[in-house]
Amino acid sequence: MVERLPTKAVVSAVELERRMLEDDLARKRTVPMEEVSSIIAFCNFLENAADADHAPRVGVPLYHLGFYRATVKRLVEAGELPYETAALFDNAFFPAAIKTLKAA
Repeated sequence: MVERLPTKAVVSAVELERRMLEDDLARKRTVPMEEVSSIIAFCNFLENAADADHAPRVGVPLYHLGFYRATVKRLVEAGELPYETAALFDNAFFPAAIKTLKAA
């Protein structure tokens, strides 16, 4: 869904998605928890992308990383996110992914 949205609409769309997932959690209607945690972490990252202090340091499923990274790249290239957001993304999400790979 997000990949087909105009870049100006992506951050608002993920904010809405985060709110819906949080509501689902509150009402005990959820998709698998790993999925929910991953999506919420990415939504929070995008909503707070300009503030490095709020960058999450969480693990997400490896199969989400490529999509998340491509989305960040697209938003940076369109000027919707600051240039340094790509590096913040890598610092926030890749260390946990590397630990997951080493543990496997």
